This record gives sequence, C-alpha cells and structure tokens, in this order.
Amino acid sequence: MPYINLRATQQGRENIKIRSLSLVVTRDCNLRCRYCYEKHPLRDGHILDIGLAREAITKCMNEPGFDGVEVDFFGGEPMLAFPLIRDIVDWFHTQKWQKSHRFLIGTNGTILTPEIKEWLVKNKSCVNVGLSLDGTKKAHDLSRSGSYDAVYQNLPFFMEHWPLQPAKMTICADTIPYVAESVIELENMGVIFTANIGFEDLWGDEEPKQLLLDTYEAQLSKLVDFYAGRPDLYPVQPLLTALPTYLYLPDYGHSWQKDIKRYCGAGHEMIVLDVDGREYPCHRFLPWITKKEAPRENSNCQTAWKPDKCANCKLVLSCPTCAGYNWEVNGDTGTRTTFHCQSFKREVMASAALEAIRLTNKLENVNDMPEERKVELKKSLKSVLNLLEEGLDVS
Repeated sequence: MPYINLRATQQGRENIKIRSLSLVVTRDCNLRCRYCYEKHPLRDGHILDIGLAREAITKCMNEPGFDGVEVDFFGGEPMLAFPLIRDIVDWFHTQKWQKSHRFLIGTNGTILTPEIKEWLVKNKSCVNVGLSLDGTKKAHDLSRSGSYDAVYQNLPFFMEHWPLQPAKMTICADTIPYVAESVIELENMGVIFTANIGFEDLWGDEEPKQLLLDTYEAQLSKLVDFYAGRPDLYPVQPLLTALPTYLYLPDYGHSWQKDIKRYCGAGHEMIVLDVDGREYPCHRFLPWITKKEAPRENSNCQTAWKPDKCANCKLVLSCPTCAGYNWEVNGDTGTRTTFHCQSFKREVMASAALEAIRLTNKLENVNDMPEERKVELKKSLKSVLNLLEEGLDVS
C-alpha cells in the first residue's frame, strides 16, 4: 500500500488509529548533551538485531485495530546505526502490506555522510527526518557538545527536503537566558521548529530556581513583543501556544474537568522495542534510563491524576506530563512530577498576553467582520483579560 500522510489522514477523523512503534536501533551517541535523560553508561555500540526489528514491524502491520503504523528509529543517535535503518526500510518495501505507514528518524544532524543523504532523499516520500537544533550557536553549543557548526552545515539539507518537519529546540537551565534570541533567530532563518523545557528538575534550590523563573518570564515577555509585531507569524509551539482554548471561552465553568486521564499513547498506541528485543510502553520506561524495572501491570491507565494540586488544577488537560518519567520519579504513571509547573504557568500567562494583543488588533482592524463573530471575539478577549488580571498561582 502506498505511503499516506498519517497525520493528514487523522485530521478530522477520530476513528483513524495509528500504531506507533519505536525501535531503539542503538543506545550509543556521539554527543553528550547536558539535558539528556539517557544516562546510559554502556555506550558500547550495540545495534538492534534486524530479525527482531522485522518481527516487531510485521506484528504491528498485521495487528488488528490499527489503520496505519509509524516506525520511529530511536537512539542514542540513530544515524550511528544507519546501515540497519537502511536495511529495515529496504526490506519493508519488498513486502506487501495492507496498512499505511511512515518512518521517522530523530537525529542530532552531525554525522550525515553523502551516502546517508543520498539514501534519505531517495526515500523521503516515506521517511521523515527531524533535527535537534537548540537555537543560536551559543545556546546550542552550551547544550549539545559544541555541535552547532556541524548541524548548521547540514541545516539547508533538512530545510530543503523536509521543510514542514519541525526541528526540536530543547531549553535547559544554561540556555534560559538565550530563549528569546534563539527563537527569534530560528524564525528569521525560516526554520519550522518547536521549543520546550524538559520534565526534569533543572531548577535547583529555591534561590536559583526563582532567578531562573524570573529570567524565563522576561524571555517570554520579549517573545510576546516579537510576535505581537508580526500578526501573520504563528507563535512558537508550545511556549506561546500554551493557553488552553477552554480558558478563554466565555463561561467555561468546569469544562476543563473532562474525563481524560492520560496525556500520551505510552502503553496504548505506542510501544518501544529496546536493542535487547524487550518491549516497553515507551522509551522513557527503559530500565537503563529509569534505573528500575518497568511496571508489570498495564501502565498509563490511571483513573485520576495525583497529586491533588494537579487533579484540581484547571490547566491539567494542557499541562504536559510524562508517564515514564512519572514512573521513574514517583513509581506511579498517574502521579505527576511537578518540576515544570511554575514555568508552564508562565508560558500560559505569556500566551494569554499575546492572545489579548492579537484579539484586540483583530477587533480594531477588521471592519467587515460579521457582528456575530465580533461578539464572540469580544467575549473571548474579556475572558483572556480576566485571566491576565486574576493571574495563576505560581507557588
């Protein structure tokens, strides 16, 4: 069956179900990024057996209940196992399947040889490649082993062949002072990207934590000003798209208390195969990452969130959480870690400030807008302004 854009296929069709299979093709990596959660001591170059990979793919492609399969080549740095990736994809296309499919590769972008590039271009109709790029040279080199020059050299290759595949910008404690300039530089370069802070505790004790939070708030404020002056530019996700829609709907009441008790597909739509052939709910459950065995019972099946401050928070549906990291820290996928709580609330408030500016400008500059639409926008603006006035508890 020919390749189909699975995300486009899913849009507007909730009945489309996609199985996500992550293959840890190698635990090895040529970088030592400061924020990496893979603290694996055995960077021994072990590669996943192709027979195990074929079995896992075949199982998913024949599995009932799913309409398509995404195969994600994961690491370490997966390009260190490029011959395996190439052989898996080439083998895959010798088979006859009844489901749609696509392949994903997330890479640090530093070791692309002419051979790798040629093969990727040849297969780009079914292989998406995503790049890690942490902003300016200073910010990127602080986080990612001084690799900016190697990544920058290959950046045009990614932008030409996968222009709509977002690069991934990860923010750590050292790069918080450079968030605004990093985002602005990537926007000016025309790079499509996402930017986020990790789940881990990067904040330290109370005094350095407060300093970092104040710095982050100031960086977000600079970005609000930047995007406010560019109404046609979509704000960077999720930093300035963190305002939940239901919070600026008039009379939203308790609509946020929906019966949604999991944030991701770990243990449900998603499965990961480690290099030793063992299966896990997702890569964040791998024992060499968590330093503990994965849960024996079904994971990510909680019926309520803990702690109470999360369960009762009106941001609970939009605030990101990681089932695997919850398991690592709390021994329970449903007990959320809260290291990023205060930074996320600042993202929501910054998103609200930008939304207020854009709603105001829209109401002032569109004369031929239907009256019904104007009333709707005015109510939304009032709700956003109320949120900005009331604020959020950032304690």
